[in-house]
Amino acid sequence: MNQQDRIRYTRGDAPIYDKLVAERGDIPAQVNTEAARILKDAERSIDFRPRPPYIAP
Repeated sequence: MNQQDRIRYTRGDAPIYDKLVAERGDIPAQVNTEAARILKDAERSIDFRPRPPYIAP
Protein backbone atom coordinates (compact mmCIF):
# COMPACT_ATOMS: atom_id res chain seq x y z
CA MET A 1 0.00 0.00 0.00
CA ASN A 2 1.52 3.32 -1.01
CA GLN A 3 0.88 6.80 0.37
CA GLN A 4 -1.93 7.54 -2.10
CA ASP A 5 -3.73 4.32 -1.14
CA ARG A 6 -3.56 5.30 2.53
CA ILE A 7 -4.95 8.75 1.77
CA ARG A 8 -7.95 7.30 -0.11
CA TYR A 9 -8.65 4.63 2.50
CA THR A 10 -11.25 5.39 5.17
CA ARG A 11 -12.24 3.16 8.06
CA GLY A 12 -14.98 0.74 7.15
CA ASP A 13 -14.00 0.55 3.47
CA ALA A 14 -12.03 -2.66 3.99
CA PRO A 15 -13.23 -4.69 6.99
CA ILE A 16 -10.47 -7.28 6.52
CA TYR A 17 -7.82 -4.53 6.67
CA ASP A 18 -9.49 -3.04 9.77
CA LYS A 19 -9.39 -6.45 11.46
CA LEU A 20 -5.70 -6.94 10.63
CA VAL A 21 -4.86 -3.47 11.94
CA ALA A 22 -6.74 -4.22 15.15
CA GLU A 23 -4.92 -7.55 15.58
CA ARG A 24 -1.40 -6.66 14.48
CA GLY A 25 -1.19 -2.88 14.34
CA ASP A 26 -0.89 -0.64 11.29
CA ILE A 27 2.35 -2.12 9.96
CA PRO A 28 2.50 0.02 6.76
CA ALA A 29 2.17 3.19 8.87
CA GLN A 30 4.85 1.96 11.30
CA VAL A 31 7.21 1.15 8.42
CA ASN A 32 6.58 4.56 6.88
CA THR A 33 7.33 6.32 10.18
CA GLU A 34 10.52 4.31 10.73
CA ALA A 35 11.71 4.91 7.15
CA ALA A 36 11.21 8.66 7.59
CA ARG A 37 13.20 8.58 10.85
CA ILE A 38 16.05 6.63 9.24
CA LEU A 39 16.15 9.03 6.28
CA LYS A 40 16.27 12.02 8.63
CA ASP A 41 19.15 10.40 10.59
CA ALA A 42 21.00 9.66 7.34
CA GLU A 43 20.58 13.22 6.11
CA ARG A 44 22.13 14.51 9.35
CA SER A 45 25.00 12.00 9.18
CA ILE A 46 25.89 11.87 5.49
CA ASP A 47 26.71 14.74 3.16
CA PHE A 48 24.56 14.09 0.09
CA ARG A 49 25.67 17.23 -1.77
CA PRO A 50 27.12 16.59 -5.23
CA ARG A 51 30.90 16.68 -5.43
CA PRO A 52 33.08 17.78 -8.32
CA PRO A 53 34.50 14.89 -10.33
CA TYR A 54 37.75 13.39 -9.09
CA ILE A 55 40.71 14.34 -11.25
CA ALA A 56 43.79 12.16 -10.80
CA PRO A 57 47.03 14.10 -10.31
